[in-house]
Amino acid sequence: MSLSLHRRTLRETSRYALRGTAGVALRLSNIWCLWTLGPLWALGLAWTLVPFCMAKTQAESLEEDPASGPKHIEIEFADSDRPNLRGEVLTENPRYGMLVQNPDGELIAIGPNTPIAKIQAIDEPMRPTSAGEIATKTLALLPAGAKSLSTEHFVVCYDTSETYARWNANLYEKMFKGMLRFWKEKGLELQPPRFPLVALIFRDKADYIEYSKRDFQGGENTFGYYTQTTNRLATFDLTGIEGVLPPGAKIQREDLLAEIFSRPEAERQIATILHEACHQIAFNTGIQTRLGDYPLWLSEGIATFFESADTRSSSGWAGAGRVNAYNLQQIRFYFRNRPPDSLASLLTQDERFRKGDTSAAAYGECWGLTFYLIKKKPKEFVAYLKKLRERPPGNPSDSKQRLDDFLASFGQDLEKLDKDFVRMMAGLRP
Repeated sequence: MSLSLHRRTLRETSRYALRGTAGVALRLSNIWCLWTLGPLWALGLAWTLVPFCMAKTQAESLEEDPASGPKHIEIEFADSDRPNLRGEVLTENPRYGMLVQNPDGELIAIGPNTPIAKIQAIDEPMRPTSAGEIATKTLALLPAGAKSLSTEHFVVCYDTSETYARWNANLYEKMFKGMLRFWKEKGLELQPPRFPLVALIFRDKADYIEYSKRDFQGGENTFGYYTQTTNRLATFDLTGIEGVLPPGAKIQREDLLAEIFSRPEAERQIATILHEACHQIAFNTGIQTRLGDYPLWLSEGIATFFESADTRSSSGWAGAGRVNAYNLQQIRFYFRNRPPDSLASLLTQDERFRKGDTSAAAYGECWGLTFYLIKKKPKEFVAYLKKLRERPPGNPSDSKQRLDDFLASFGQDLEKLDKDFVRMMAGLRP
């Protein structure tokens, strides 16, 4: 099949497949990023779907000294088939158990019925897994024959063509450097990632769906996702071109980009990759913290602020702070019948992001609010991020606390702020 014929076939298939599902797919993907942070435990992090605790008859609780940092331990499980776990104790609770971060950067929950033979304190600090080591481990999660490549901050494991994988890796890196440069100019102190940032790219969507089942159900409705428990990003070949190339055949970068950018859904697909990578970058550089308590409007607002795709540039990313044409369209449609309490509900209620009939408007509005605050109140926005970043984990905010935090950072007159926000959105141009 010629490349031009393949392009036409893909366009027709994609128009049909995405006409009714693209919005839902993208929104489910976005929701999942932080849906895994839902109210599944006191810290708001999805370690397990069942509350857990560790009985003191199984293991003596380790005394914590906050000043000395996390405790380093090795857990020997009673099940001899389960390998020992070494890592840092991030938090421990008599009722819910223990959360351990392993050298790969994964968050491991020790559940209520986990038989433990012994817990031993380790004197030396945990050494994060190297890029080479983590690549070897991650390749086992992909089909046979998968390969890996590394950039300055990312480890990309793939069974697509190297050309497609490298384009994604370069997209991640450009966004990473652009985000850090943006926040540095705004006065937000960040740090380099402690662990390699891992991304999996599957050739076939079926393999991607199968992999996603370990994290959530519904992978067939998504283009990609990031989850904090594993700290990994996963996606698949969005062009579909891999499926028609003969085994071992190579595609030139120019042909690949032409295929990606020629598709009618290209902007949304690239935006999805950028959106999920933004979450991964944010939670690994200190823009946000993985154990932090964040309202969904803020986490998704940051990701939508940076997700703007540029289908006219070979890099694919439009840069930081560009007007997001898709979400501007969503918010303007929503503003036709916007309830008077919309801003207050956005600030205090995550449920709007999780319901199919309200999620598109919620994402549009959170993008608009984030855009407005960063453009009009940048110092206050950075101070707000710092306040939430420095708050100790363990006490999730209720609706009143969320609203109080916002008003303390941006001013007590919410009605005036809302009018300014609406006025700015009305005057924006894509």
